Amino acid sequence: MVWHIFKKDWKLAWVFVLLVSVIHWMDAAIIHKLGLFGEDPTLGMLAEVLPVLAIFASMFLIAAIVHLDPIPGVRQDWLARPIARRDLVLEKFLFVVLMVNGPILAEVLLQGLANGFSFRLSLLAAAWQTEFLFFAFTLPLFSFASVTQNMTQAFILGSGCAFLIGMFTTVASDLNGRAHGTLEPLPWSGVGWVGETARFVLVVAAAITILGLQYFRRKTLVSRFLVALFGFMILATLFLPWKPAFAIEQKLSPKPNAGRDAVVAFDSGLGKFRSPSGLRASSEQRRRYNVGEHASVFLPLEVAGIHTDAFLLTDRVEVRFISMDGKIAFHGIGEEVEVAKEGPNAVADPIYQEIQLPTSVYRDTKDQPVRAQVDYSLTLFRLRGSYSIPALGGDERMPDFGWCETKMNEAETAVELRCMQPGKGPTCATLFLENKATGQRNPVRSSCHGDYSPYSGWYTGDNMAQFGANIPFRDSSGLAKFPVDGPQLPQSRVVIRVYEPEDHFTRSLTIPEIRLKDWEAQ
Repeated sequence: MVWHIFKKDWKLAWVFVLLVSVIHWMDAAIIHKLGLFGEDPTLGMLAEVLPVLAIFASMFLIAAIVHLDPIPGVRQDWLARPIARRDLVLEKFLFVVLMVNGPILAEVLLQGLANGFSFRLSLLAAAWQTEFLFFAFTLPLFSFASVTQNMTQAFILGSGCAFLIGMFTTVASDLNGRAHGTLEPLPWSGVGWVGETARFVLVVAAAITILGLQYFRRKTLVSRFLVALFGFMILATLFLPWKPAFAIEQKLSPKPNAGRDAVVAFDSGLGKFRSPSGLRASSEQRRRYNVGEHASVFLPLEVAGIHTDAFLLTDRVEVRFISMDGKIAFHGIGEEVEVAKEGPNAVADPIYQEIQLPTSVYRDTKDQPVRAQVDYSLTLFRLRGSYSIPALGGDERMPDFGWCETKMNEAETAVELRCMQPGKGPTCATLFLENKATGQRNPVRSSCHGDYSPYSGWYTGDNMAQFGANIPFRDSSGLAKFPVDGPQLPQSRVVIRVYEPEDHFTRSLTIPEIRLKDWEAQ
């Protein structure tokens, strides 16, 4: 019976399936045509619009497939025949997976092959993308569509849910800003996959419960209530606490205890922070959370105990300033700190921990002695490999890194490096320009972000990671002189040193007494 229902659905929906598939494949073709630099503005706009259109088209396709044999109501053909409930839900599940996720699998696979990657890497990226979208998109929408009778009901109920989700996230974002980033620790962090996995588990539980109630008991009212309940629980995972999530990441460290000798200490001997540009450091970067008036203090640090060819990244910096009477004057998140030790004779730059405070808090506490408590969640990276590519006109494929190209930017001040790799891109890398003939090097630039998820996938797009960096060789203001400048570029190469996570660990720093005004930037 499953096969008979499948053939019936295919006869009714094949045009819709084909149209949605074509949208996905058009997106892949445009991204392939754009290449790494994406210099065609028209295709660039289409590349931004089509993934969103493809997701919405897939959303309506899932609903349309379910509504071919709707569950709510009393006049359905499948009730009069009758058709076994188990056969119906199994057929709908198979049809949705094959006709919605199947074209996405083909899209990512063809995209990888068209860009010159091996069949194994392309298929692996396609499989991860399909599996990710199954839990993040297909399964929840399949369950949602089962509680509606037609597209009108689905649209009305979906609009209501979208409004509530928007209200929830807006309020949550505002509260998180007022709490200086301490309420939503996991989203956009390296361990965000822990919360995402929790959401996937809830999606599976919701799907089993709701689909079971709908297809075997036809309890639509109860199922709609469960949609709201599970939806609220899924949104609540945004507030999962940091420490348990990071503890899970610690257990999964590839080389536990590799960072056992790492030490973070307060080093007042470094003196005040001096901004290289002469501007206030806080004006040189975007505010992490709330916009508005704020002040920055810079605590000088000594970081020791890191082995050679290692990179230390702060995943989270939680700061408390506590007055002498025990009251918390400020509780928030500090800025990210990076420490690289490349080579045995590497000269480390002074390290400062920037902490942004609301101006009102700073004004009230700057002259008073406070105790500073800084809790660090850290990841130690080890060198995985080193690659190089010509600074101009480079076009190379590097094992475990991907396909990269280089060219000079339009302002003729930097070398643009753009790369592509199936699945996840590298988490951490340092880059510099080197003249092979003279051995001269420009200052090292780092490009690191915490992303320790054991899987890859995107809500939109094709699971082909595109990444890169601009490596400057000339200062347009004339204030800085680079060892490797424009005339040397034909003889120079971009050196890429790739790091991979080795150990996740925590450290705490306590400063018994400081005055905040003493650590403003000069």
